[in-house]
Amino acid sequence: MRTEVRAPVGCGSAAFDVRCFGSGWADLRGSRPASQGVLAGEGAGQCSRGGCAPRKSQRAFSLIEMIGVLAVIAILAAVLAPALIRQMDKLAGDQESAALKSFCDALQGSILRSRSIPSHTNWAPTVATELGVDIATVTNSPRRQPRFFLIDPALRIGNNSSVLPYNQTNWVSGSVVTNNDGVLVPPLSPRVMILSSIGRALPAGITNGVASSTNFNAIWDWNEVSGALPATSLTWTGWPNGEDLKVQRVNLSPLFVRLILTTNVSNSAYYSIDSTNSSNKVLSPGRDGYFIRNSVLFLYQGTNNIDSQQILTRDTSFVYEQNVWRSSLTGGSFLAGSMDLGSIVDKYLEAPENANAMYTLTNNAHGNTNSMTQQSVVVSNMIAYMTAYTNWAAAGFPNNGLKSTAVSIQGNMVTAVQGQYQRNGSDNYIPYPTACPP
Repeated sequence: MRTEVRAPVGCGSAAFDVRCFGSGWADLRGSRPASQGVLAGEGAGQCSRGGCAPRKSQRAFSLIEMIGVLAVIAILAAVLAPALIRQMDKLAGDQESAALKSFCDALQGSILRSRSIPSHTNWAPTVATELGVDIATVTNSPRRQPRFFLIDPALRIGNNSSVLPYNQTNWVSGSVVTNNDGVLVPPLSPRVMILSSIGRALPAGITNGVASSTNFNAIWDWNEVSGALPATSLTWTGWPNGEDLKVQRVNLSPLFVRLILTTNVSNSAYYSIDSTNSSNKVLSPGRDGYFIRNSVLFLYQGTNNIDSQQILTRDTSFVYEQNVWRSSLTGGSFLAGSMDLGSIVDKYLEAPENANAMYTLTNNAHGNTNSMTQQSVVVSNMIAYMTAYTNWAAAGFPNNGLKSTAVSIQGNMVTAVQGQYQRNGSDNYIPYPTACPP
């Protein structure tokens, strides 16, 4: 008896060796010869010994659907593109500002190292050399916009008529610019700027070199935060605002320090700056000028013997007195405050006497020697008073004989000082030199 089982079209079972038919029937007994199997691809599915694969259904976008997708993409692009462009511009602006700041630092570093300030013709090679980059990297931005180097028209470094470039080796006195009253002043308006754009081209009136006073000051004083364009006389064609403009201001004033050298008329003082090849004489009343910071000052005893060397990092002054260079505390003028105590005493003792004073070499009837000057009497009494005061202070300022001695010697010192300037007809007014107490 023959039994036939209806099997669904699909994957056959290995246990029953199912064959797939287009009609969906399978002969479980295998009554048909294998050669009589259904051809591949016949029927509802693809058949093989492993089973039958389901039919794949494919369906493409219609024209209306495609138009809808493109419309959505266009809307998204319209919404996101401006924000993306703004972000890219902001990134480019930040990078350009950082680049200009690096140029500023390189320029100042080169000035301190070489003791010279470039002009608009060689600022780019100077910066490029300092940074170790190609010149084109300095002269043009990544967006292929040129960068410009502007100089303040009021700039004066060196003397009242000098402009850039400035080379300190050409100036024995450094920068000696003066005001209308002839008074020495620091370098006048030592300001330069580096300009660039991350978008539109800058106005044609902007070129490398000395700018007009109006345009330079307008750009220097420009407030980037406001977004408005600088109030120049230039036409900013196509510029809706100042967002694309990048400015790096460089104030060279902090790079200069003042040096004052003074000397007594009877002495010959010599100095040099950054070189020992030759020395320069400090003529009376002295030398006064502004030098680039970190310059090396050489001070001499005579014309060839180096006394000392100083790195000029701040305003400073030196005085040459009694064949010795000393640091001055009062701006370099030859005053008592600019010398050590021993030099002050020496100068006091060497000073001429007041011939009308009570105690002099020619009028010493009340003194105890024929060789002491009135200054010697004053110094002797001052030393005695200081000794007495020190003894009293070391004992804790007791109210005893130490105090009485100090007070008594103090009176003698006052009398000696007064004796230099006035005469008392009474013999009771006697400025004797006082011996120091034990």
